[in-house]
Amino acid sequence: MSFTRTNSGMSNLALFYSSEVIIYTEGGNKSFSTEEVEKGQYNNKSTDIKFWSAIFENSTFNKKIHFRALGSKTASKSICEKIIAGQINNTIVARDRDLDGLCPNSELYDSPFILYTKGYSWENDVYVEQFTTEQIKSMLLEQELPEEISELIRNSYNKYVSIGSRLLKLDLIFRDQNKKFLTEVNGERFFNPKNSAYIDKKQITSFIKQKKAALARPVSSEVNLSNICPVMNNYGKLLCCLSLNIINFICKKYSDYKSIPKQIIEANMIDRFRLKHQSEADPYYSELMGKLVSA
Repeated sequence: MSFTRTNSGMSNLALFYSSEVIIYTEGGNKSFSTEEVEKGQYNNKSTDIKFWSAIFENSTFNKKIHFRALGSKTASKSICEKIIAGQINNTIVARDRDLDGLCPNSELYDSPFILYTKGYSWENDVYVEQFTTEQIKSMLLEQELPEEISELIRNSYNKYVSIGSRLLKLDLIFRDQNKKFLTEVNGERFFNPKNSAYIDKKQITSFIKQKKAALARPVSSEVNLSNICPVMNNYGKLLCCLSLNIINFICKKYSDYKSIPKQIIEANMIDRFRLKHQSEADPYYSELMGKLVSA
């Protein structure tokens, strides 16, 4: 019998990996069903693990940990429910917040052992303007970027913020009607690194027009977006595509790069976040880890 079939087995699973705590994250090459997770299946590496490792490394949490990536967020739902019910111990779940807590029909699990990203997902912490700028500076071997390039980066993010406010409002409306919006498409369709560093407004407009036909009328949203940041709260993979598009466009235009592997940029960007978190801890994650340590 697999240890992960029982609550006792899940609580003691860490012992078999010379650890004290199992941390379940999203990500990896495969998404597992609840049944597969209970049988002990998981991914042993993912970008989510790399991100959350950076958070734990820069905290006072001193227990030995073993990470397991389960693919989708849905796979960890049953584990979260067991944690909330007090049925299992020595178990932590680290999840993307998505739009949970913003949508009227969604809530966040309230437990120090269930951790959420500050923004929609880890991408919203990593693919920010500062780290994109630093990555480009490194790749172009520049001590200081020419103002022309710096301005291009700023303008790209500013245009994204302008469009992002509308996208966030629509995403909340679609979620309220239990319909998918941005998560249904590949964000790369809104960018063309051969032609521009900016998000393609025409593609966005066309996409919105196509999707809005699926909404039930009348359309409304009760969420006040005035104090909600579109960079932190929009679909994380769209922000990732923006950053990668800017990096590709600028590095190919101002240098002799022919191809830039996404995986290398991804790893570098998370490392930039980790180094920033070491020297200047993010208050949100400091508080999050503080509650975990005190629990």
